[in-house]
Amino acid sequence: MKKIVYYLFLYVFFSMFQFIFGRYVNVFGIFPNLILIVVVYLGGLGRIIYVELIGFLFGLMWDVFSVDIFGVRALMFTVIGYLVGKFCGDFNFDKIFAQFVVVLFANVVYWFCFELIHFIIIGKVNYMLFFVDVLCCMKIIVTVLATPIVFYVLGLTDDKRCVAK
Repeated sequence: MKKIVYYLFLYVFFSMFQFIFGRYVNVFGIFPNLILIVVVYLGGLGRIIYVELIGFLFGLMWDVFSVDIFGVRALMFTVIGYLVGKFCGDFNFDKIFAQFVVVLFANVVYWFCFELIHFIIIGKVNYMLFFVDVLCCMKIIVTVLATPIVFYVLGLTDDKRCVAK
């Protein structure tokens, strides 16, 4: 029961922060993807089922509030949570470099899959050139730079980290 309350609190807090305060607290109009960082953090704890559920719920909420293709973010956050949870033992998440690498990888997977699904469903060719898109690169950089702060705040509440063996 304690875990459920903890995850519910994380879900409500980071949903509010991402969707409400993101408009006001940003870097040149770009707000870091805190939901992705939380999904990576929870995946790093090695709790795959929880992180898949939380990732799905975060993505579903984001899909409800957006005008994009419904279900894309729910699918991506679920898959990213699973991948990070599955390969948790390969990284020591207490190291900032490991945090940067994993969140960078998750961000690239997120944006690549997002643009690929848009390309497949909508058929716009310009979506496939997202790597050269400055805005997309800035979103990735801002999210990666915000990672240690979010990991530190989350680490204050949960100290059962998954470390490399």
